Amino acid sequence: MRVGVFIDGQNVTIGARYAFGQGNMHPLLLARALAGRNELVEVRYATGIPDPDIDRDRWEPERRRHDLMAATDVVVLEKVLKYRWEWQIRDRDLGDPRDHKNEVTKARVKSRNKGGEKGVDVWLALDALTMCARADIDTVIMATADSDLDMVPHHLRMIPGHERTRIVQARVLGDGKEVWPNPAYDDVVAIDREIHELARDDFDYDQPLDEDEVAAFVQRIGANTDGIRD
Repeated sequence: MRVGVFIDGQNVTIGARYAFGQGNMHPLLLARALAGRNELVEVRYATGIPDPDIDRDRWEPERRRHDLMAATDVVVLEKVLKYRWEWQIRDRDLGDPRDHKNEVTKARVKSRNKGGEKGVDVWLALDALTMCARADIDTVIMATADSDLDMVPHHLRMIPGHERTRIVQARVLGDGKEVWPNPAYDDVVAIDREIHELARDDFDYDQPLDEDEVAAFVQRIGANTDGIRD
């Protein structure tokens, strides 16, 4: 079985951070763990990235991280974040707003230029539909918990020749939780703690990466000889 894995980067990273205390995973190692003994032929990772002209301190670590992904033949689909000025509430003792309906209160706020993803899920969906139309992919794994991407299986099966393409959702699952079925997909599998540890990314991207360490990592995981196409 030939497998293509499509990863919703921010969705998976934030989910893993909440579930396991650490979010970064190498997409290639995550894809291999999800593909199991099947032949992995494509790994694509979609995410937003800070604007270097607005937030260079956050852009530099992400740039290093994405460059390492590319070195392992992961196709990185990155889209610059959209920014807008907004007020951020600084007080943390306001309580649940549902308990204070229609009340007027005072709070300390701070102005910030906040970046957020815009259109990344749509891009991932379109990319998955385009790439999955290839004849050499039998199984599609969508690593995301975003319900907006539930449309991918329906539209993929409308492509002639892919009516029976197997489509699986992989979602982060915290300790002690059960996998719930999703009728949009043929199956749902867990990105659990075991898979997280297999794919865990402990590089410190806040500092420039050592080229020798990167080369040793790429060689150690066999990224140069695994046949993944970019």
